[in-house]
Formats: sequence, C-alpha cells, structure tokens
Amino acid sequence: MEEKTLELMKKFEQDYEVYVSATDKQTYWIVYARIPKSGAEGVHNLHRGKKYVSGPNEEGNVLILPDPDNSENYLAESWGPMGTIDDFVRKALPRILADKVAADRGEGECGTSCS
Repeated sequence: MEEKTLELMKKFEQDYEVYVSATDKQTYWIVYARIPKSGAEGVHNLHRGKKYVSGPNEEGNVLILPDPDNSENYLAESWGPMGTIDDFVRKALPRILADKVAADRGEGECGTSCS
C-alpha cells in the first residue's frame, strides 16, 4: 500500500474517530471500519464493525458486510474500476463516512449499508 494511502487512513481516523484497517490479500482486499455507535455519550468503547470486500475489477464490485460476524447479511455495490488496494481505500473512506453520518442521525444501526 502506498505511503500516501496510509497517511490518508490515519488522517481519516483522527478527523472522524473511526478506526480503519486495510488488508491486501493476493486475490482480494478488505477494508474494515470500526465506527463509534451514536448515542453512546460518555462511553468511548462502543463501536460497530463494518467490512468492505473487493478486488481488482473493472466494475468495482464491492461486498459490504454491515455485521462482519454474519457473512450471510451483505449488500453488493459497484464503485467503478479499481486496480489497486489504494484505489479501493480511497473509494471506501467516503462511504465509511456516509455510513457514520447516517448512523449518527439514527438512520439504522448500519447507516446507508442497510438501505
């Protein structure tokens, strides 16, 4: 992964208090986000996990797992061409932020990924 992508992830974590990790396997990529639960004022360790899975492909097919412990519940989306994990991370971060904002507004436990 490029150094500027790692720096982007670190800045995202600092700006939005969302922990993000990225894993580059040989045939697929995973971006995992730990998003603070809304309404947990005074409690700093309540988070919900969300997993985004893709790989190099022209359509940008992405599986989104709102509950990483339940792989039977997922959403499939197309995010456009992605050739590297850096492309995937750059496309995942705005989605993670949108999911956090939606969940903070009370639009479901898993944000936009539930719709």
